[in-house]
Amino acid sequence: MVNLKKPTPQLSLARAVYGFVVFTLVVVAVLASLLVSNRMNRLTDAALDSAVRVRTEAAAQTLARTLHSDWGDLKQLADMVGTYPENAIGALMVGLRGDGARISWVGFADTSGIVRVASDGLLEGQDVSARPWFRNGLQGGFAGDVHEAALLADLLPAPPDGSPIRFIDLALPVRNKAGDVTGVLGMHIDATWMQTLMTETASALHLSLFLVSANGALSLATDGADPTSANLWVLRAAQVGVANAGRETWPDGREYFSSLVPGVTYRDLPHFGWRLVGRLEGSSFSVALEGALNAVGLIAAAAIALMTASTALFVHLFIRPIERLARTATRIADGVDDFPPEGGNTREMANLSAALVRLQEQRDGQA
Repeated sequence: MVNLKKPTPQLSLARAVYGFVVFTLVVVAVLASLLVSNRMNRLTDAALDSAVRVRTEAAAQTLARTLHSDWGDLKQLADMVGTYPENAIGALMVGLRGDGARISWVGFADTSGIVRVASDGLLEGQDVSARPWFRNGLQGGFAGDVHEAALLADLLPAPPDGSPIRFIDLALPVRNKAGDVTGVLGMHIDATWMQTLMTETASALHLSLFLVSANGALSLATDGADPTSANLWVLRAAQVGVANAGRETWPDGREYFSSLVPGVTYRDLPHFGWRLVGRLEGSSFSVALEGALNAVGLIAAAAIALMTASTALFVHLFIRPIERLARTATRIADGVDDFPPEGGNTREMANLSAALVRLQEQRDGQA
């Protein structure tokens, strides 16, 4: 006689339920982690993008407004040049120059390029007709990019670090009452002071700043970096002069969010041709992100614990009774006089119990 009895499966109904719940939790956890990670990255990028844009624009306004105050002083002095004697103008220039920490030199040159009067008498009588500030100043208001000192290089004390003296130029034409140009009034602003102002502004705003000329060359930087337009899109964008922002890997191998302000100017301040680049580390918001992820992790752990407890309760209330009924049915099939439990907490459980009772009664009746 062929034995048609099949081997008993090792998997119990309770284990099947637990396995199903665990599998579902794993799938949900993987999908949720991918969704949360992607969402967090997007939120971080959006926050960094907004932060770097706003802070860089604020830095540009701070620099431009500060230089605009010097421009206003220069315009006011230009109005006085034609009406005050030269010795009085010289005293005003000395007062405007102050201690020299910010403004290194102020001077007036006639239309031939000969300096007529200057702060502390520096360069008086010398020809400055070849200097860009003079040539451009004859045409109108002029703002010159950072450059090394030429005629004043040997007349002013060198910086403590031994670096060359560098200036930022402001110049404008001086006119008489008839409106004719009588010369050019020029101002040299110490680039070291400008560097300090940028560094302090960057520190207050918690970012790095890079002052870039119209051709993409770096004029001033706050962290000693010397990137080139060949390896950074933000510096290539500076040559075009279009505001932009984005994430990018810099030459130091670290990832930063950068923003470009296409113009550093304020009101009637002449355009220096500068673009200002602000830079934030991509991990700047990592603490906040980790806090958010920790909160999500706690919620997920609580959900898993609740799901585990609910599954255990479900197994106790609905699966264990079925297992007991199955064992009773096995004993009845083996000829043991056992009575199945009546009813049950589910309709299926009640139907099975009733069916076993009927089968047992039929077997007893036949006996």
